[in-house]
Parts: sequence; structure tokens; C-alpha cells
Amino acid sequence: MTTLRRTLTSLERRPAISCRQASFCRLYCAQSTNVTSEDSSGEPTKPSSAEPTSEEVVGEASRMEFQAETRKLLDIVANSLYTDKEVFLRELISNASDALEKRRHAALTADAEADAGTDMQITITTDNDNGTLSIQDSGIGMSREDLVSNLGTIARSGSRSFLQQVAEEQGTAASSNVIGQFGVGFYSVFMVADHVKVFSRQQGSDVGYCWSSSGDGSFDVAEASNVSPGTKIVVTLKNDEKRFCQRYTVEQNIKKYSNFVGFPIWLNGDKLNTVDAIWTKSKSEVTEEQHKEFFRYVAQEFTDPRFTLHFSADAPVSIRAIFYVPHSHMEKWGMARQDPGVNLYSRKVLIQAKSDKLLPEWMRFLKGVVDSEDIPLNISRESMQDSALMRKLNSVLSKRIVRFLAERAKVDESAYLDFFREFGNFIKEGVCSDFELKQDAAKLLRFGSTAVKEDELISLDDYIGRMTPEQEDTIYYLVAPTRETALASAYMEACTANNIEVLVLTSTIDEFVMTNLSTYSSKKLESAENAKLNLKPTEGAESLSKEAADHLFIWMKEAVPQIKEISLSSRLVDSPAIVVGHESAAMRKMMSMMEAGKSPALPPQKLEVNGSHPIIRNLATVHESQPELAKMVAQQVFSNALISAGLLDDPRTIISNLNSVLSECLKPHVPLPAPVSRCATAEGETTAT
Repeated sequence: MTTLRRTLTSLERRPAISCRQASFCRLYCAQSTNVTSEDSSGEPTKPSSAEPTSEEVVGEASRMEFQAETRKLLDIVANSLYTDKEVFLRELISNASDALEKRRHAALTADAEADAGTDMQITITTDNDNGTLSIQDSGIGMSREDLVSNLGTIARSGSRSFLQQVAEEQGTAASSNVIGQFGVGFYSVFMVADHVKVFSRQQGSDVGYCWSSSGDGSFDVAEASNVSPGTKIVVTLKNDEKRFCQRYTVEQNIKKYSNFVGFPIWLNGDKLNTVDAIWTKSKSEVTEEQHKEFFRYVAQEFTDPRFTLHFSADAPVSIRAIFYVPHSHMEKWGMARQDPGVNLYSRKVLIQAKSDKLLPEWMRFLKGVVDSEDIPLNISRESMQDSALMRKLNSVLSKRIVRFLAERAKVDESAYLDFFREFGNFIKEGVCSDFELKQDAAKLLRFGSTAVKEDELISLDDYIGRMTPEQEDTIYYLVAPTRETALASAYMEACTANNIEVLVLTSTIDEFVMTNLSTYSSKKLESAENAKLNLKPTEGAESLSKEAADHLFIWMKEAVPQIKEISLSSRLVDSPAIVVGHESAAMRKMMSMMEAGKSPALPPQKLEVNGSHPIIRNLATVHESQPELAKMVAQQVFSNALISAGLLDDPRTIISNLNSVLSECLKPHVPLPAPVSRCATAEGETTAT
């Protein structure tokens, strides 16, 4: 706007400029925010409802032939270049927008042609009865020579020529808004059209022309009457493409691809593009209410965004972007994996909806738009061309998002924790799958801890700030179904005794996160199950002698075949034994799921026993005098150790042994039956008393 107002002022001072041109400039300044001119009541001016004058061909038509190579190229463009037929309307609207942009630029030059002064807009009309679709703009219009050169030559882009001319004149105001690049978009209409007529009249000219073709290798150009300044394309649709002359189909198409074109689009008298492309504005110009409205549009939700990131960058390409974090997502309810939520635009025209190239897959919970004026597109403008540049763009955007989330955590920790409780699994997925960003994404992780209350979460940086010298640069964590289970675990005893904080992980994915992360901020991540921590010996505590322990261990390995190795533990306090050096319980569960619920066979395990525990000391005493009872106890000690490690796949396998142990425990407490005595009766019989 500032540039245009300066231009207007300079033009008004030049004697060569006409009053009509100055009036047009003022009209443009009023319309530059994508609104039409208004009447005295403040309402937008709709296209006239009067019956329009019908264009007619009045001159003799000149038949011109496409060259043989050009015919083949036309067939490729019409039938093979585009993936979806519906993009033809996007291409025609983009051409109309470029024509209006050229008119806008011409009106700001001293040597401009006389301008009709009509509203700058695009008008689309559907005719279901006749099977036609009309797209009309009040743009710069075309002369006979323009029609022949622009429409008669495939891959000659009038917009590109215009941009080159503007660049030569060192003017850049119009170039950022021109959409066309390749000169093939118009011919996409032949994917759906039997016949196409283009009526056009150049601004300032009194003569109009009609270009017509069936896409069969030739086209006609003739003089026409009743042609309004600008261009009107009348598409006679094929029988199997008549859906494009239905209002609903056209409306949805426009809202999908062209909703943010910089000029008003009217469909059968109703204005469609009522939502502003707020990402093209500076951050300070957009209000919170506008962000809420735009979020509801782009995310198709009724709630407000949780967080909003609005930014622009100039490298590796010029980009304008808005990202929103919604309040919730559907994957938590067991729904299918959701699609990416960010759309790719180029010059406010949709290139790819729900693009999977802009951001890593783990950021699919985000909603928003990314717009780039010079992003490398393929000729159909349906996908990106330079994969290396796209990877760089992906890296720039994803790093900016991670940095933004880290900033939100510092600004409002409470709001961030609410976000993490809702979207934490996406962050964890990023740590597991994104090699480039996993260290940065790890800053966003939050876990429970033995040092805080049950409902509190901390970051890895918080943990590091409280580390003790005994930890030797190791961050300890423990995976358990619940916090209570973790605190009661035998593996927690050494950490508790040494006053070492342990992260409490209660999600199955957490162990994979820690395994993939491996280190953080030069600190090793290690499970408390593998902690090499020793307890200080307790004075006066009874323990097995080395000789008694060796004798017991030889017997236990024979009594319990699942034990591979056995040794005394230096990190147990209240538990009799633990399994060490075992495979991950979470990994066994994952393998079980992959094998249709069948767990792989559990290999023999290494067992560490607490030589001070009464069960172990008593077992060493009775294993020779009561071998059967001792064997049942030894088996139960081992089973309990498997349960603590999460390795017992089916608890029902220990029930029989457990019942036998309970029976033996109760025997000493059951009184013996009283002895039976016999006495003689008077008749000489004996009775039991």
C-alpha cells in the first residue's frame, strides 16, 4: 500500500497522466485489501443483475493451424500433464488474476491505455441447461495479436513476458502478485471442454475479438461485437464433465484452490473469497480474532487455536507461513493416522493440500499454510520440482516450529504442559524418527520424576540441574505401568538409597524414545534396571558367607533350570532377587504383537540375589534338609524377579507353584487331630471317645 500511494502521488504530479488514470489509482488503493468498491450504504458492489449483452462474432474468422509438434504438445497438456481435471478452473482463475494485475500495473504508468474504470473482479457463471461454464475478468484484455501469440502458442507465457518487462523497467510492485509461469495452464481447459470460446477486448480499445477452438489442432480468430473490456472464456463442457456447470462443484473448487486470489470472485452473483490471506500480512497487522477465524477455516474446526506461529523468511526461498496448534486431535481416540494439516500455496493459489513434503510426518498435528512466490514447481503446478531445496525448506520450517514450542514452554510452562499431555506422543515420535531434530525435539519432552509430585512433569534440563556427583553424567529412568509400580520396583532401591532422581516413564513408547535418544546434552540415558550403583554395607547386618553363597548358587541353578548365572547383589535393600542383563520388556511386548500375540521363548536369565534377605539366608539353611520345599521357594523367588522385570508373559504359569508354597507355609500352623481312646461298656462292647 505504501508503495502504491507513493506511486499515486508521483503520477498525480505528472502532467501527462489523465484524470481517468488518477481516479483508477485511488480506486485500486481502496480495493487493495481484496474488496470490491462500495455503494453509499457501505455494501460491496455486486455484478450487475441486468441481462448482459451477448457477444457476437461479426468479422470473418481466420482459421489457423497448430504445428504438428504443437498438436502433440497440446494433446499432452490436455490429457497427460495434470493429475486432477478439476485444476483447470484454478488455472483459468489464475490467468484472470494475472490479467487484472496487468491492468493494475498499466493504470499506474503514464503511458497506460485508457481504462474503462470498471471494478477489478472475476465473475463466474454456471449454466446447467446449456452445459457451459463462463469465467470473465475485467483485466487488461487482449488484442487480436495477443490472442494469436498467447493462446495460439503453447508454452508461451504472457505473464512471464510481463514480468520480464517489469523487471527491465525496474518495477517490482506487480511481479510478486503475478501467478502464471509456464504458459500451459489455459490448455488444461481441454481436459473437460468440447469447445472453448475466448472473447477479449483490450482496455482502451473499441474492438473485441473471439478466439475459439475445440483443441483438435486448429483455432479461429474473428472480430466480435458487444465484448466488454477484459476477457470472457465460455467453456462448453464434455458430456461426462457436466458436473463443472453445477454451482456446488464450482464453489467447492474455488474455495479449495483459489479462495485467496487477490481479487473478488463472484459466482452467480455471490462473492466467494471472503477470507483474507492473512499470512501475506505482517504479524503486527493481524488481530487475534482474525487468527481465530482463519484457523477455523483452514482446520475445519469450531474451536480456537492453542498456539499460533506467524512468521516469514527469505532463505532458502521467500516464504510466508502460519502454523496453528489445535486443542485436540483424533488419533488419541484410536482413529486412523491423521493426514498432514498444512497446505502449500504459491502466490495465494493452492498448489498442494495437506502437503507431506513441508514438514516431518510427526508434525502432522499442526494446521496452517505455507506460501512461497519462488518455490520450484513442476509445469502442472501440482508438486515441487527441486527435491533438495524442498528438504532444506522442510528443515527450516521444522526447526522454527521446534524453537517456537520451546519458547512457549519458557513463556507459559502450565500452558505448555497442557499441550504436551495432549500431543506428547507426536513429540516422542519425532525423537524416535527424526535423526536431524531429535536432540532439539528432546528439549520438548516432559516426564514424571521421583523428585516431584505425581501430577507434575519435568524436562530433561530440569533433571540435569539436580544431578548428583554419584550419577557420573548418567540420567536414570525406569519404565513401569504406573508410578506406584515404579516406586515399588526392586530396581529403584539402589537409586533411592543413594538419593538419585529417577525419571518415571509410564508409556510403552517411552522406552523406545530413550533408546533412540541414547544421550542428551552429553549425558548418557540409562535404565535403572541396568544401573551400576552399589550400596554402602550396613553395619551389623547378617549376610551369607561366600562359601554358603557359592554352595546355594550351585544348588539353585540345578533346582531352577531357567537360571543361567547367579551372583550376590550389591544394590538390593528389601527385595530378595532381581533379573539383570535382560532384554527389554517393551520390546518383548512389541514382538508379541507382531507375532499375533505369541511371545518369543524366554531365554535363561542372570539372577542377582540379596545375601542379607531372610528368604535367601533361610533358603541356604533348608535347601539340604527340605529340598522339595526349598525348590518351590527358589522357583517362586525367580518368578517374582521375572515379574519385577516385566518378563513374565503369562502369570498363570506360576499359580501351581505358588499354591504349593502357600500349602507348605500353612502346615506348621494346623493343629494335629486329637488321639482316639476306647472304653468298655456294661455289655462288654467298646466305644471310641
